[in-house]
Amino acid sequence: MRTTPARRRVLAAGAATASLALLVAGCGSGGDDGVAEDGSVTLVYRSWIPTVDQAADIIDAFEAENPDITIQYEGAEGAGDYLGELDNLILAGEVPDIYGIQVGSAFDDYAEYALDTEEYAADWIDGIKPELLDSVTTSDGVVAAVPILTAGSEFYLYNQTLFDELGLELPTDYESLLAVSEAARAAGYTPFAMGAADAWHADDFFVWLSTQFGDGEAIYEAASGEGSWDAEPLVAAAERWAELFNNGVFQEGATSTTIYPSARDDYLLARKALAMPTGSWHVSATLSGNSETPGSAVEDDVLGMAPMPTLGDNEAKAVSGVDYSIALSAELEGPKLEAAQKFAEFLAVGEGQQIWANTMQGFPAAEGVSAELSADENPVALESVQIVTDALADAEFPRKLTSENDGLENDLGVVLQNIANGADPATELATLNM
Repeated sequence: MRTTPARRRVLAAGAATASLALLVAGCGSGGDDGVAEDGSVTLVYRSWIPTVDQAADIIDAFEAENPDITIQYEGAEGAGDYLGELDNLILAGEVPDIYGIQVGSAFDDYAEYALDTEEYAADWIDGIKPELLDSVTTSDGVVAAVPILTAGSEFYLYNQTLFDELGLELPTDYESLLAVSEAARAAGYTPFAMGAADAWHADDFFVWLSTQFGDGEAIYEAASGEGSWDAEPLVAAAERWAELFNNGVFQEGATSTTIYPSARDDYLLARKALAMPTGSWHVSATLSGNSETPGSAVEDDVLGMAPMPTLGDNEAKAVSGVDYSIALSAELEGPKLEAAQKFAEFLAVGEGQQIWANTMQGFPAAEGVSAELSADENPVALESVQIVTDALADAEFPRKLTSENDGLENDLGVVLQNIANGADPATELATLNM
């Protein structure tokens, strides 16, 4: 298994503990544990999404159809916490029966413990949009996970009520973005609350931004090792990235602000910011009945979502791809494998896919599935969902980078934070050259 520097440190620090745990755990959670004498099965499903509430709806529907199968869902607070927990479980030889897996540079690391989808999904995987399967295929050509949700960047969640109170229009280009930001600051508000402490979010924004310079391919060429990180288009994109901080579009201290909970809770939901850059999944916060705004300072405000305006030389388009997929433990066999196969099919192409799509946590990976929203929703929310849907359909470049450097997400995030804090863009980017 190739490891990121952080994961190597975990492996080194946990080696002794892991050795003992392996003796205790035996073959881990994928063996016969979880099969009762009456043949009923309990499966452990670990992930950072769905939320607890969303998981309950999905699992209740599945268990109603399959009363002999119990899904034990163990959700983490966020992707970062989840991956740390998953690393520890893998070290202890306790790979979850079903686990969430991200695409990108570290995919092969976690796919190493996954069952080839040929073993359980061959009969129904053609119900998934075929273009999505490349991103869940290992470097050895194995489709090791099942896409569940797609997502894209870069969008922003905004407070329409605040925009109206300040007499402002949504920005349509870089100049109007600067003007809106200046007016917001003058009125005592943060313009766009940026969570740049999260490497994944800084990366998402920069990947999107980089496609607006040159032919849009420079960042993918650099990630693959076929191009240079200090190529002219990437330096130009990094310079524009720095301007967003220097010109006050993003708040002071943005590089020490996480998107969740800080940018969301301390700025947008606290009614201290006009907007928050984020991914397409957050359009769910515009809908009535969402779990985020009740009890917050914006509970009675109208929220919307729009694509970030063009900030470079080329027209801005969303970058998109698989945001969430699931893998089945390679240790599964017998009744547990049969049960896990049913649950995977339910999530990927069955009723679970529709339930999840309706939450707007992400966009469906299955063919012919779309969110079913009430016509009574606020018009801004309905318009936002349509705008985001259209933007994702028009996307031309992938959101996640593929690289032999499986620590690239963190490494690029640090470089972008340094640039935002005043480091020279070309010099910083050059540190990523392999």
